[in-house]
Amino acid sequence: MRGIFISGIVILCFLISYMIPLKDAISEDVKACLKCHEIKTLQKRLDTGESISLYIDGKKFEKSVHGPMGCSSCHPNINVRNHPKPRKIANKKEYVKEFSPNCLNCHPKDALMKPEVHGIVVKKGEIYCSECHGSHYIGSIKEWKNKASFNEYCMACHKFDMTKTLPSKEKISLKVNEQEIKKSVHGKFQCIVCHSDFSKVKHPIYNFKDKKQYRAEMTKICTKCHTDEKLKKNPAHYALTKTASCIECHGYHGVKPAKVVRALPENQYCLSCHSRAISMKFKNGETLSVQVKESEILKSAHKKLKCTECHREFSTTQHPIRSFESLAEYRAKAKDICNNCHQDAVKKYDISIHAASLKKGNKESPDCLKCHGYHNVSFITKDKMASSELCIRCHRESGKAFEESVHHVAVKQGKQNAPNCSSCHNSHDVLPVNIAKLDNACIKCHKDVKTTHNKWLWNPPLRLTTFVETHFNSTTCASCHTKTQKAIFLTLVDKAKNKTLQEDEVAKALNIDIKALKTKIDPNGDGKIEEKELWQFMSSIKEKTKANLLGKINVLNSSDAHKIESREKSIKDCAYCHSPNAPMKSKLEINREGTKPLRFEVETKALNSLYAIPNIKDFYVLGFTKIQILDVLFFLALIGGIAVPIGHITLRILTAPIRRKRREGK
Repeated sequence: MRGIFISGIVILCFLISYMIPLKDAISEDVKACLKCHEIKTLQKRLDTGESISLYIDGKKFEKSVHGPMGCSSCHPNINVRNHPKPRKIANKKEYVKEFSPNCLNCHPKDALMKPEVHGIVVKKGEIYCSECHGSHYIGSIKEWKNKASFNEYCMACHKFDMTKTLPSKEKISLKVNEQEIKKSVHGKFQCIVCHSDFSKVKHPIYNFKDKKQYRAEMTKICTKCHTDEKLKKNPAHYALTKTASCIECHGYHGVKPAKVVRALPENQYCLSCHSRAISMKFKNGETLSVQVKESEILKSAHKKLKCTECHREFSTTQHPIRSFESLAEYRAKAKDICNNCHQDAVKKYDISIHAASLKKGNKESPDCLKCHGYHNVSFITKDKMASSELCIRCHRESGKAFEESVHHVAVKQGKQNAPNCSSCHNSHDVLPVNIAKLDNACIKCHKDVKTTHNKWLWNPPLRLTTFVETHFNSTTCASCHTKTQKAIFLTLVDKAKNKTLQEDEVAKALNIDIKALKTKIDPNGDGKIEEKELWQFMSSIKEKTKANLLGKINVLNSSDAHKIESREKSIKDCAYCHSPNAPMKSKLEINREGTKPLRFEVETKALNSLYAIPNIKDFYVLGFTKIQILDVLFFLALIGGIAVPIGHITLRILTAPIRRKRREGK
């Protein structure tokens, strides 16, 4: 009833406004207020620094829908007797929020909620009545709708900071920057050209579950004009439309003409697309982000390069479509880009264990991109630990072991010649440990190594460096300079060719498939080589080649080789290696090209039995390779060798009188 009563009053006010002459339409209440509020300079300064104008144009107010009403109708708490009365106003927004409930005195909330979209705006409370409708010069909505253009009608609401929250909890801004539209390629369009399902009498409500669906649906608007046939003229752009929505690259309302983008500097032209979260899909289903962050490029070693200096087949006029089977193939091809400038590094990488591993399908194996990144290539640093962090990311166990070494102490102390990973293993031509000849890396820094070792490593009474070299050839530096478990590593060597036999060469010599080689060496499959198994395998290979076993002492766990201790703590006890009870294991290694060797454990008995005699003659002096029967035979031979001259002398002494009598008798 209250709503009907108020509505009646409003209608009565309108009727009176038509009956009373215009000059008399303003009530005495309004005239009293305008005595002050028609002063144009009248304003209120807030603590925030904002200003609120208190000026009211009486003539404009007369023509508004509220013209026949008195000021107290909307400002019930203000009258001539208690005004002016200072009010504390926090800011403009708070004032508008505080004042808006007065509108509900004549405009019941139920009525405001009937237009669905208007009701949503009212309910959310993000925008207040006077922000859309104004305060003192409110006109007839019906008349305004008839006169306003579509853009004016839409912008009446969409100029405000409105948002829509989706079921996914994502928010979409509904604010439209009118100036941005005017500068865009669509600047002359009316809103309904794109949003054809909207009008002044119809405002549908979309219910999208997330932003992805929202962007996909909005893209359908673009395809009304930008059909597939037109898009196919640029194959790269057409392919992109199948993986990303139009607005992800071109934005919502500020779409720039294509000629504006082409006029950009080259790098900016590329980034106009690649700065966004776009990706490419490989034939096997893998995906790769092709987003490029400008901030990363500007910090990289390539910051002064243009995009086309690396991506030579691309330009502002051509963008070829490239197709790859997999991410591995893409990374392999990416190496060709690096080769444009870094031929030496790529050449070295191609012979490395990393390249071989990648070729065999190990996706985690390093390549140019894996170590150096895509567009965030770092400058070469003099910080030795920082430069080794790349290696440690994959070789954590070795990195942890290195922290226990005397070398790591030197790095922390900032010594110029202190070694890091690349000092020993190289940067790009990283080889398998078993064929890398890492001891040469030690000699690069420790140049007087033969002289220093000759002081204690000698065969009295001779001090020959050849004796030192013999030890260097049969053991590694890490064997004596670490306190870790050691092993004798056996490898197949073709003496005629003076080279280590590879897995494929051994399989070929035995006329078997390379996959069957493991079974050939270890028939019972227990992972251990027994004495007869070693004998049978060596007999088979010797029938086809000049192969023999080469034995060399090394650390059992390759990561432990990084735990280098100071020379004072190094092993200098001959018995450590040459004692029959030497605490060592034995491993048989068959080298594989560019990767880790095929490795078997060899039982101790296999190296100190009669079966081992033909195969260990080159390293028989090592500890647990001692064959007792050979020692007995050697001892007997030694005794025999000594007994002959002693017996001969004794016999001559005993027979001396006889020989003397014979001479006298003559």
